[in-house]
Amino acid sequence: MKRFLFFSLAGVFLWAHVCEAQTKLSLSDAVNYALAHRPEVRAVDARATASADLQKQAGAIPNPRFLFRKEDLRPETSAFGENSQTYWEGSQLLETSGKRGGRIEVAKAGAQQSRLQAELARREISLAVRQAYWTAKATQELADLYAQDGKYFGEVIAYHEARFHEGKMAEVDLLRVRLQGQQIQAAAANARLDSEKAQLALAREMNAPADSRWVLSEDLTNLEEPLPIPSGSDPASLRVDGQIAKQAIAQAQAQVRLERANGRPDLLFSGGYKRDAGFIDAPLAGVQFDLPLFNRNQAAVSAAKAQTDAAQASYQATRNQILAENTLARREYELRRDQFVNTFRPLKEQAVEISDISRAAYQAGGLDLVRLLDAERVRVDAEVSYVRALEGYHFSVVELNYTEGMDQ
Repeated sequence: MKRFLFFSLAGVFLWAHVCEAQTKLSLSDAVNYALAHRPEVRAVDARATASADLQKQAGAIPNPRFLFRKEDLRPETSAFGENSQTYWEGSQLLETSGKRGGRIEVAKAGAQQSRLQAELARREISLAVRQAYWTAKATQELADLYAQDGKYFGEVIAYHEARFHEGKMAEVDLLRVRLQGQQIQAAAANARLDSEKAQLALAREMNAPADSRWVLSEDLTNLEEPLPIPSGSDPASLRVDGQIAKQAIAQAQAQVRLERANGRPDLLFSGGYKRDAGFIDAPLAGVQFDLPLFNRNQAAVSAAKAQTDAAQASYQATRNQILAENTLARREYELRRDQFVNTFRPLKEQAVEISDISRAAYQAGGLDLVRLLDAERVRVDAEVSYVRALEGYHFSVVELNYTEGMDQ
């Protein structure tokens, strides 16, 4: 409940910012907003609350019983019941078999399982929001790059049209410049469309209004490092799905103990008194229990043991999968970082340098138009690859933190 109130209050404050046009949105703000507004979070929290209530109910003691009975009410013996017998009796079931303790263990394990499921849902939502955020950020950067290139080519086209009208340029060269400019404009239009779609995808993951518009404030060029793993920790114990698989074993073992208790008898103690004809009172006492001769709940115990074996096998499979995912995510992160640092960043810097030199040389008359356009195409391709490499790097960090259980 405290966590729900925290996220609700955080969502109220964030709502005022998100609804404003071109609001700055950080990655943590996006995640907090999603956790405060996604109905899935409320659903898993409600299930966790229900499991906690069932845990409380499992510890309840059986209610006592009260019995009132009159016997020998035959009219020929007693017209008004004067000669009848009256019984007042109370009874209480004592669960000496261990059923109550077994129920508590099973309910406790179920409540823990529900809490872990709620935590897993939050982590999956956080993962989806982080991925959508970096996709939106990358497409926003690409749209800005194409807008800048489109502005430059607009100036280049205007310059060459003036030269053409002065008779200083061939028409085929003007057409070549216009074609390059139109290609840049078409790419810019596609980039704007991709940016709009990415913003809508981010709004969907956050459960925000579809008309929300943000300026994503995170720096795409900032190469954040993955969160460190505690030394000596088991990867399966850090991942929530690993904890869920391990908790399933504990829940199955608790069910085995409960089924064994269900095969043992409980004691029903009773006591009271009897009032006979002539108002003669006599105390009563007794005990009742089942004789486990034919049914000791053997099949249910065997089934519960089989479920335990299945849970242990599932945990081992989950643990193996987690270890494999950790290895793949770590390797992908290392490759993404190496590619960006040693390939895409130098490539972009060299392409920009060549483009700047080519522009200056062309203005000075020392470079022909074809080489200028080639340099511009290389620059655009290098800048696009640079942004995509940054997007892939941030994706690898997000995936690595998630697979290692360090995304909290």
